Amino acid sequence: MASTFHCSIVTPSAAAFEGDVTYATFQAWDGQQGVLGLRSPLLTKLGVGSVRLDVADGTTRRFLLCGGFAQMHEDSLTLLTERAIPAEDISTAEAEAELKKANAEVVTGTEDRQKLERQQQIAMAKVALVRTAGAG
Repeated sequence: MASTFHCSIVTPSAAAFEGDVTYATFQAWDGQQGVLGLRSPLLTKLGVGSVRLDVADGTTRRFLLCGGFAQMHEDSLTLLTERAIPAEDISTAEAEAELKKANAEVVTGTEDRQKLERQQQIAMAKVALVRTAGAG
């Protein structure tokens, strides 16, 4: 049997997930990271993207995370993020409409461009997540 470890997804307003998992994979700022139990310590910046948690009870949970930090300390992974959206709460049609709208926006300055790029990242991550999870 695979080794389990505790995982928490925490937002400023609430804990989105608390439980024991056998595996977690998430989007870090520099690429996808995978975590198994008994891993050495880790502290990294999160990117915008999905997290997959293989829960100890045999189920899989997926969330969209919008930046933040990941810390593995002892046998506990904490994902501290601005926003965590469960895959089952994301509609395929709404995610695709959000991406279409973001791609159609016109920018006028640097600040607008950064905001728009962030909106596009989130919308693309939502579309990818619902397609992967089969939600929607």
